Amino acid sequence: MPNPGLNTFVDLIRSHLGETQWQDLSQDIAQRFTMAAHSQRLRYIGVVNWVYCSPIGKLIAKALKPFELLPEQCARETQFEFVIDHQGNEIKKRRRYFLGEKSAFTFRSLFANQPTLHEEFKAGLGMKLKLSVLNGDLLFQDQGYFWRIGKWQIPIPRWCSIGKFELLHHNIDTHYFQVIIRISHPILGVLFYQRGKFFRA
Repeated sequence: MPNPGLNTFVDLIRSHLGETQWQDLSQDIAQRFTMAAHSQRLRYIGVVNWVYCSPIGKLIAKALKPFELLPEQCARETQFEFVIDHQGNEIKKRRRYFLGEKSAFTFRSLFANQPTLHEEFKAGLGMKLKLSVLNGDLLFQDQGYFWRIGKWQIPIPRWCSIGKFELLHHNIDTHYFQVIIRISHPILGVLFYQRGKFFRA
């Protein structure tokens, strides 16, 4: 997945937002995604205070288990690690939920800007993304899901998707930030919800 001229996560964010919105973004957030000169990795750790999935959400998570997309259980005060790796022209993301002493849920994705800004998961499933700034915070919203087959991104109809995805990166201060994730279906309501507090490690 090439992203010519855009080699870092923060480059893609700035390019997609445009300069007007970029100037409205909290500088703490911008700095948080900026790599140190000696590093190709960004790492964030913290606690997800609430991991929630509705009864129907649990069934969906179980059905999608081979794709490693969503945890299929509810939990409180869960340790969490989020890593962004920059490898050549690829930006790889990994999230890990430590759900118990012997239980962890990990899912991985590729973040890219071609042909449009999107995130792709296991087996070619993915979602197109729209970024915007809301009161200085960074908002990620899906713009439709797809299944990549070869070079083609085949759209998945909204009616048979898991619902609308939103992620808000809310700045608390220079060191800490909050992330709120919500996946809501127009008929089935909120299927998944997560809220946690993190810092750059």
